[in-house]
Amino acid sequence: MKPLPFPFPLNIGTDIVHIPRITRLLARPNYLGRFTRRILCHTEQSDFYTRFSDSLEAQKAAHQQPPPVPADVTRWLAGRFAAKEAARKAAPEGAASIGWKDVIVRVQEDGGAFGVGVSRRPEIVYLPRGDGDEGRVAKLSISHDGEYVVATVLAAG
Repeated sequence: MKPLPFPFPLNIGTDIVHIPRITRLLARPNYLGRFTRRILCHTEQSDFYTRFSDSLEAQKAAHQQPPPVPADVTRWLAGRFAAKEAARKAAPEGAASIGWKDVIVRVQEDGGAFGVGVSRRPEIVYLPRGDGDEGRVAKLSISHDGEYVVATVLAAG
């Protein structure tokens, strides 16, 4: 008997990141800027520096040598890295077809359940690539636990 194909054109990608690995990378002199330029598009870089400018400035002021990157910054970047890598794996043409800057991690805010509170739901936006492509939105699940971050992306094929 021939197996039946999955009935929906869906792609899934998962990635796990060990946060101490990102900590070691960011401990290199002047590597924070290089890392953020490599994985974050221009809009995300602006958001990153707006979000963490106080934390980064306070850390610089407390040290004479190049300061260690604050843990909250490292954790956030590890999450973005995992999410973008999972998104690349879930891309219809596969991971090799797109780069980290071809996807954006976006956090949508809605009214929450029954209008109570605010739900912050992350999602992936595949940026338009020309030829009439309008871009796509995919579902993102991301979880932090101890020294690990795991992200899963579900995208239409």
